[in-house]
Amino acid sequence: MEVVLATAISSSSDDSQEVQELDINRLYFDVVDGEKMTFRIKLLEEEVLHMRENQERILQQHLEAEVQQQVQHEVSHLRQQSDDRFKSMEERWFDERNGVIPTLI
Repeated sequence: MEVVLATAISSSSDDSQEVQELDINRLYFDVVDGEKMTFRIKLLEEEVLHMRENQERILQQHLEAEVQQQVQHEVSHLRQQSDDRFKSMEERWFDERNGVIPTLI
């Protein structure tokens, strides 16, 4: 029963953080003896570890997505610069072959 309650608390996405903390506190206040307290503390430690792992995984995914987006933007920018330079060189070559003298702006 206790494991199901703790799992339901941690996997519920609709509950606010305050509600989750109240439910966890209720687990602490229901302690009857030392063995039960040790079991509940271990259960809470496992839940905290699970939450931290999820937070780290989510943070890592967000960072990877942000870096990937920045890399794609930079690659796109560099490709555009390269295309512009090539086009400029191509235009100069075409103008030189046709006897057009480039004007200074």
